[in-house]
Amino acid sequence: MLELEAALTRFIEQQDLYNRDFGLFTDHEIRQRSEVRMPPVDERITLSPELTYLYSHYKMIDAAAEGTHKMKNAAVEIGESAVIYFVSPEHLVRQQLGYRWISDGGEAMESSTWPVHHVVIANVNDDPLIVDVQTSGSPVYAAFEGGEPKLIANSLADCFHALSILIEGAIHFQGETSDEETYETKPEFLAHVTPSLTELLGSEQTEALLEYLSLH
Repeated sequence: MLELEAALTRFIEQQDLYNRDFGLFTDHEIRQRSEVRMPPVDERITLSPELTYLYSHYKMIDAAAEGTHKMKNAAVEIGESAVIYFVSPEHLVRQQLGYRWISDGGEAMESSTWPVHHVVIANVNDDPLIVDVQTSGSPVYAAFEGGEPKLIANSLADCFHALSILIEGAIHFQGETSDEETYETKPEFLAHVTPSLTELLGSEQTEALLEYLSLH
């Protein structure tokens, strides 16, 4: 768990640096809890040790959702190119709708094909970020435009390290990661982050992550 602790510490530092100077959202982020506390999670959802650590040590802030029925989540920005929405653990069961549970005539039915040990913890443009809760380290998968989930990180710790690399790169480019005319990711941004991502994740996982975030 020490590796996850280090990864989350690094991630929070980069998230806060980015939000201070370039962030678009206010009170819509991941923050460390003042005291360790596990919020309520629907009993049908199994958490891995890594997800238990994440949710008991960190909270998803969403000021706009407070006092409403809106699904609470934290927005993680990667420059102008991507925003990842991490759902609050209290609303995890709602994030599984359309994946583990499928609506059938207004009633949610358990999918016969979705693995129970795959928990959707976040999304980008409604594409799911998935944690395998039964495998050591909590590997992370991502599905892009309805395709089969692809492995993007061998552990939850590696996932947050990778996000830190991307946010660090966005800070280096002062938040301007996209070409203002074509809206495509700047090649120089990709050239800046890809070597570090590849060293951490390997080439296949790096490619899958960049595809998921529509950076490639």
